Amino acid sequence: MPFLCPSIPVFSDKTLAVHFDKPAGETLYIKEVPTPSPGEVEVLPKVAASALNRADFLQRQGQYSPPPGASSILGLKASGHVAELGPSCQGHWKIKDPAMALLPRGGQAQYVTVPKGLPMLIPEGLSLPQAAAVLEAWLTAFQLLHFVGKEAPNPLNTLSYQPRSVT
Repeated sequence: MPFLCPSIPVFSDKTLAVHFDKPAGETLYIKEVPTPSPGEVEVLPKVAASALNRADFLQRQGQYSPPPGASSILGLKASGHVAELGPSCQGHWKIKDPAMALLPRGGQAQYVTVPKGLPMLIPEGLSLPQAAAVLEAWLTAFQLLHFVGKEAPNPLNTLSYQPRSVT
């Protein structure tokens, strides 16, 4: 049984999500969909902010399919507060923790399930909308600098890495 927080309850078996009927159609709209429940090793954030990604636009145009088993709801990144935890997620995450995550899909809904290894604690001073917007660009820059470029952390480095949109 997942652990529920009384102050961030999941009241209903229905939630709202951005939906479209067919790729390349003209209308996006809000639709009631089943509220996801966290699995054994999943976290369920209540989404406060989501950001659009190039893959969202491509999916909307019918040029990109979500990974097998992923939600058809748009949204590859989201931020919010932990609302519910799967049974094996007790300990690391706490209810109400501010979290941001890259997702296979589903971030443009009120709730989204996230495998427990994917959410990240939102750094202090970063708002929920900022966390959702900067997430992928920040992670890409971090990977390139530290894993590909092998740059060691240097507290004297004054270079500022700022996300930019690349199309």
